[in-house]
Amino acid sequence: MFKGLAGRKRLALATMMILLVAILLPGCGSSDESDKSTGNASGKTMSTDVVVVGSGATGMAAAVQARQLGCKVILLEKNSILGGTTNMAEGIAGLNDDYAKSQGIPTYDLTEVLNKAQQYNHWKADSGLLARFYNDSADTISWLQKLGIKFNVVQGMGYKTHHTYEGMGKQFTKTLADNAEKLGVKIMTDTPGQELIMKDGKIAGIKAKAKDGGTLTINAPVVIIATGGYSSNAEMIKKYAKVDPNQIIYTGLPGSTNGDGIKMALAVGASDKKLTGVIQYFGALMDGDKYGTELYYAMVQPLLRVNQDGKRFISEQMNSLDPCMYGNAHMQQKAVYQIMTKADLDSFVTKGAPAGQPYYKPFTPLPDLLNQIDKIAKMNKGNIFVADTIDGLADKIKVDKATLKATINKYNGYSKAGKDLEFGKDAQYLLPIGDGPYYAFKIKCGYFCTNDGLEVTPQAQVLDKNGKVIPGLYAGGNDTGGWTGDTYDIALIPGTTQGWAVNSGRFAAKDAARYLNK
Repeated sequence: MFKGLAGRKRLALATMMILLVAILLPGCGSSDESDKSTGNASGKTMSTDVVVVGSGATGMAAAVQARQLGCKVILLEKNSILGGTTNMAEGIAGLNDDYAKSQGIPTYDLTEVLNKAQQYNHWKADSGLLARFYNDSADTISWLQKLGIKFNVVQGMGYKTHHTYEGMGKQFTKTLADNAEKLGVKIMTDTPGQELIMKDGKIAGIKAKAKDGGTLTINAPVVIIATGGYSSNAEMIKKYAKVDPNQIIYTGLPGSTNGDGIKMALAVGASDKKLTGVIQYFGALMDGDKYGTELYYAMVQPLLRVNQDGKRFISEQMNSLDPCMYGNAHMQQKAVYQIMTKADLDSFVTKGAPAGQPYYKPFTPLPDLLNQIDKIAKMNKGNIFVADTIDGLADKIKVDKATLKATINKYNGYSKAGKDLEFGKDAQYLLPIGDGPYYAFKIKCGYFCTNDGLEVTPQAQVLDKNGKVIPGLYAGGNDTGGWTGDTYDIALIPGTTQGWAVNSGRFAAKDAARYLNK
């Protein structure tokens, strides 16, 4: 039934879809580390040099770096375990580092990289942030290696920048947490930061919720916000991204990125200029399903997709080539349906699907696919439609019968000719729609995280609404905006989210040490 495997370039980004998980970054969440501190009780007052809020990649990097530079550090984590969505990460972007060179990766002209990134970003990103990130990324890779982080491959579409961690995100979190404890960072889990303390226009500390539910006050001249964005906050998604939260599906850790740090900073006058609603889409996902299942794999295949008008709207292959760009197109539609036949589904079960994706090589059999479809059907979410005829299917998904028939006939013609005259999809993916029964799967757009936030300088200093630095307040990772444009650049510089997280955490710590005269 299928005409062949994807070309090397297409498969590279299909593989990079799993690396998108690397986006799922800082914040609040998981590891085997537990709170070994004492005195976490209501009414307690503590003092330190630096408070880091959040224990993901940004927070851990900031805490370790600040302690290395001689600052006393308390790290707050609202959950009982460390790492947040960084535990789901696979790797980090780095350019021109020694490890990449040892793997045969070419040395890149960083000016060229910056200009290509800005072209991708439509020059909406802050060149100062990107330039420092790219220039410092090699040193950060070396710094991580000295801390005990090990890498096992460097790859990616566009520039080969994605350094995969051995042991993935959980090992990354554990390694940095172990370093933090050895250096003397005071780690306090089950202790969410709640309110920044200001005095004479400067940061003077933070109030947190103690384990017993009361208030814990920590006096400190520096606070570094590292809570990971607002991915699970439907209200903020609607406000800043102008997106109906019901039309997208978040696949990160529940509640881990609720906008806590951003809201605290806004409350003391931080700028919202960079809260532009950048969502890191990864493409098609059925409501009720999860990232990485057999059903997910079937739904991201480059098969015929139509919108509410019964028409194609993009090359379906774009879901693999650049899932974030695909998400932009998907979100312009009122509804999106993947059209298949029972024969297609049966072939997926026994022979597999043609396009490779994370966890799945091309033509990997999907023995549980039909069971997973049945499970979704029993949820009664109104996203699976079956009919014996095209007319019957059109009636069920409420599109014009003549239009849907014309779309399918045209698509089958492209398949027969071996050339997509509409969107240029590779001929090997021009799989014809055969005889019924016919299925239409209504798919939404899945996303991993948000990529916008507080306005910061290249030193990770938070700016107020007048463009002035709020003394003592820093932020990094997905709590900041300006390091990407309107679309995450997975197809150009993979691993940017983790890369920016770790680097910006270090930027914050270094400038905090300067600010404290350490």
